[in-house]
Amino acid sequence: MLSTALDLAIRWRMNSIISAGLRSSDDAALVRDVYDHFRKGITAGLSGTDGTEVTALEACVPWNRRLFFWEGYAFGLCCQHAVLGRSGNLFKRYPAPGFRFMFWTGLGFWNGASRPMPAVSLKPADWTDVAEFEEEYSLILGGSSFAAIAQTASVDKARIEDLAGIRTAADLDGVYLGVGRAIWFLYTRNHRKLAAVLDAHPDHARDIARGLGVAITLTQLGTPERVLPEIEALPSSYWPHLLAGSLMAFTCLMMDDVRVAEPLSRFPAPLDVLIAETRSNIASFGGPGWTERFEGLGERHISRWNGLRPPADEPAAVEQVAAQ
Repeated sequence: MLSTALDLAIRWRMNSIISAGLRSSDDAALVRDVYDHFRKGITAGLSGTDGTEVTALEACVPWNRRLFFWEGYAFGLCCQHAVLGRSGNLFKRYPAPGFRFMFWTGLGFWNGASRPMPAVSLKPADWTDVAEFEEEYSLILGGSSFAAIAQTASVDKARIEDLAGIRTAADLDGVYLGVGRAIWFLYTRNHRKLAAVLDAHPDHARDIARGLGVAITLTQLGTPERVLPEIEALPSSYWPHLLAGSLMAFTCLMMDDVRVAEPLSRFPAPLDVLIAETRSNIASFGGPGWTERFEGLGERHISRWNGLRPPADEPAAVEQVAAQ
């Protein structure tokens, strides 16, 4: 009964968020489709659906929307956990076949949108048995900043930087990565408004652009031919950071869901170069310090691009990786 009431309340709030966010979007259908799968995940998470039932639910979700379904599931699970005042580590109750990154962003989205209901505790003592918590903590804050922007349909610097849980400059980078993801939903394909946000935040434009690159890529996995044109439509000074975000998207996707290898193998150039770069390094993206290793390798790779053209020697590398 409580999960039904919560589901209705969350549906009402999500509908208001979507309605507000679509005012400046130039692709309302894309945004609605992503949110529809997110809401399906919320309902499953609130009801505690697991086992064969949740497997059957996920099987009905297109491969390119699975990550949003599981992000919504994490949101619903966190809502139930916080409202019922449950103790213990709710990550252990997350039944996804991977999708750790989407768990963190879903948790952050709940914390950012939960008021007046309680948030999930981010005290390190409550997460000692999740080895990745500290290293991937900034993803939670990115989910919270996404929620802050989604609720107000605006980028309010004071509100964003006043989010609970910000401790360090690295945390703030995660916050602005979430801002970049959020503005794609707010201003989808509205390149003038997207560029205006980037230009208005020069101190954090790198992280906003990376988050924007993540969102441009992950929301268009079903139409990959549209990813590079969206990046190209934005000022060229941001292209390296947008490409870095796209590389980040493929890395998180391939780490979260091993089933994506086959559909990704059909992606067009030059996205195939970013995918091959991820595949060649993914074995090193685990354990303590993996985010720093990813940062270093990613920056070195993107620095070799000429605008939106990959390095001239890269095709051979792609063929070599594909043959392995």
